[in-house]
Amino acid sequence: MTGTLDSTPPDDPRPDAGPDAGPSRPASKPDRAAAARLLADLAAHGSGVGLAAGGDAPMPAPLVPLEQMALARGRVHELTGPARRTLAAAAAGVAQAEGPVLWLRPGWRAEGLCPQGLAALMPDPGALIVANCARAPDLLWGMEEALRAGCVALVVSEITEMPDLRQVRRLHLAAADGVMRNRLAGRVQPAPLGLLLAHETADARIAGVESRWALHPLPPRPPAPFETLRPGDDGVRWRLDRQLMRGAPPKDWEVRFERPRIADRDGQAPDGQAPDGQGVALLA
Repeated sequence: MTGTLDSTPPDDPRPDAGPDAGPSRPASKPDRAAAARLLADLAAHGSGVGLAAGGDAPMPAPLVPLEQMALARGRVHELTGPARRTLAAAAAGVAQAEGPVLWLRPGWRAEGLCPQGLAALMPDPGALIVANCARAPDLLWGMEEALRAGCVALVVSEITEMPDLRQVRRLHLAAADGVMRNRLAGRVQPAPLGLLLAHETADARIAGVESRWALHPLPPRPPAPFETLRPGDDGVRWRLDRQLMRGAPPKDWEVRFERPRIADRDGQAPDGQAPDGQGVALLA
């Protein structure tokens, strides 16, 4: 699903309305002080242990795209490296089991996401919501509004301009607003979080993010003599770097991706779903 996003509301009489001005807020918007408390609680209990502000249920567990990678809910994280889109697609594939996933891209770029590449990383590429933004500020504005609404499990934004600390802080507050909005309505999921990745720069360093992860492709490993590869294993390897995370030192791992298993409403995954190999470009 692909659409176009423009931050200027059609019924707003102000000619300069945009991300800074912002659209009118709903009357039922959560309290800012409660959102700030929830944001602090999320930061203090990133492992999923603790209590939500104004609630008695445990904090939502982090999103885990890979065994070595945990992304705290209600926060914004950064993905870097030459394979950052692959890492974002893997996270989107896991998040699809919880709710819709929104991917914001600069609409003035000719290339788009390749469905064949996404199919190796997520169970349903057709369910991914791709929005082509008309202007660079819309990439942050759309992310903020989607996180605050709480109706998506994950928002990925390919930004073309580096945000400052104030803008990143607004994104954190919006994500906490979305988590709290759902919990006050009695919903555990989706518990939104955001992923920022630079559209053109593979080594961006955005200040104020909750964590920063990088993914680099490695040369395929040739099979050892008499070694039998499992179905779907084509030897493609990646290096995952944890560059920044609260309470954890930098570290790197060699990883492989497997196709996420589609879970039904009872949480059960169908049998016979084999992992897919990688090697298809995500941009076309």
